[in-house]
Amino acid sequence: MVKLRKSSITKLICIAMVLVLMLASFSGCGKKKEEPTTTIPTTQATTLPPPPAIVNPLTGEVDYPEALIGNRSVLVSVENHPQARPQWGIASADIVWELLAEGGITRMLCMFADASRLPDKIGPTRSTRHYFVELAEGFDSIFVHFGGSPQGYKALNNQGTDHIDGMSDNYFKRDKSRNVDSEHTAYTTRDSILKAIEDKDFRTEAESQEKAKPFKFNEAAKTLPDGTCTGVSVPFSSSFTYKYTYDADKKVYLSSLNGNAFKDDNGTQQSFTNIIIVFSSTSMIDSKRIAYDLSKGEGVYISNGTYQNIKWEKGDYTDIMKFYDLEGNELSLNPGRSYIALVPTKNQSQTTIS
Repeated sequence: MVKLRKSSITKLICIAMVLVLMLASFSGCGKKKEEPTTTIPTTQATTLPPPPAIVNPLTGEVDYPEALIGNRSVLVSVENHPQARPQWGIASADIVWELLAEGGITRMLCMFADASRLPDKIGPTRSTRHYFVELAEGFDSIFVHFGGSPQGYKALNNQGTDHIDGMSDNYFKRDKSRNVDSEHTAYTTRDSILKAIEDKDFRTEAESQEKAKPFKFNEAAKTLPDGTCTGVSVPFSSSFTYKYTYDADKKVYLSSLNGNAFKDDNGTQQSFTNIIIVFSSTSMIDSKRIAYDLSKGEGVYISNGTYQNIKWEKGDYTDIMKFYDLEGNELSLNPGRSYIALVPTKNQSQTTIS
């Protein structure tokens, strides 16, 4: 029988105790306490709002080319002498401004959101007046005309307006098929204007976002608060009175001049979603030339078979003409093409709504 020394017994006891502690430790770790399972609910896909529609900045209509957003508009002076009719390309303008030249005869300023949207043929192009230049400057438009009054040329030179002039620029042609006086035969084309802008190295981007997109538009057509309007008479002079008649099916106003449907060379009658009548005082500046006061005044907005009384204001020479309701809120137009008539204040009482 082997006798163990006391020191050996002590060592064995220590080893045994270590083994017991190790076994206890392993038994505690061998079975983990199960954590409760948390079920995370499936998150539904977030519905993002659709991107804003790309709209024509002059009509508020959708499906406008995004690449053209922010570009300068083009304003073309088109005459309205009886020998100039029917005109070319006037039914496709985004906005038609109409105002007096002289002798009671009106002139149209056909406005397009971009030069690439001009028709193949537009005219007869005719001369400018200084208040035409003021409208063009307000919108930072590239201005197209054929000649001008002394005051018109002075305004062009003073303002440094980017313009294309048939008297000096070779971007115009003549259509002599109508057998009328030569002054009523000049016209231009989309390709000619695009080439002129390139040749002259005109800036194509508008100088500000406001001038690139000068008007507010409703998403859909709204009725106006002051009453119904199925027709309106617009008297520029004793020899030039328009009548606009509402087509409820197409929701546009059809144009007639002196009792006759006003049509372009293709037989398309001019029609507009919006009619805006601007009452502006006029004055004589020489024996035959007139001037418009374009500072501010009253007017009428007509659309969707209804109308409302408005105010308008332009202010400085290079300011945009803006339209407001009687409470001073900026007007929001219905989407579509617009006709803006600058009627002398003296004819305001003859402007009738039916």
